[in-house]
Amino acid sequence: MKDGIEFGELLAYTEEENQRWKQFFARHPEALDLPLDIAGSVRELVRHIFAVELFFANRVTGGQASLDEVPPETLDEIFGVGEKAAKMYREFLGRATPEDWSGMIELTRVNRKASRRKLVTQALTHSMRHWAQIATFLRQQGLKQEWPHDFLMSKAME
Repeated sequence: MKDGIEFGELLAYTEEENQRWKQFFARHPEALDLPLDIAGSVRELVRHIFAVELFFANRVTGGQASLDEVPPETLDEIFGVGEKAAKMYREFLGRATPEDWSGMIELTRVNRKASRRKLVTQALTHSMRHWAQIATFLRQQGLKQEWPHDFLMSKAME
């Protein structure tokens, strides 16, 4: 048995959770435009989640990366960014060598170097943290989600 979780398993959880959120916002479109002190609105924080995922997916796979390249407004456009990033991660996970994982990538915006392994970890845990903030905020607004968010209750690792 390996020590720890595999990125593919964590990505499966993330994708499942994203789909549930997309369905939630389709039923409660007003929730996207609620003001939120973290990012201006729920919509802006969701866009931020996916912009960061795509940014790191581009960095990990050698593509061009910019946090400013995500202008989507509709629900399908916003979540399409996350789907694009997930596809890039899945493809990378399927072909990555040990050398790919350990190679360092320059992050000039934060004046830091990090391995691809660390960048993928950052992207996936970053989204979980923000989804938890959104879930808490929306429950406080009377918009309770109909599913448990815990990894244990997901289909990942089954």
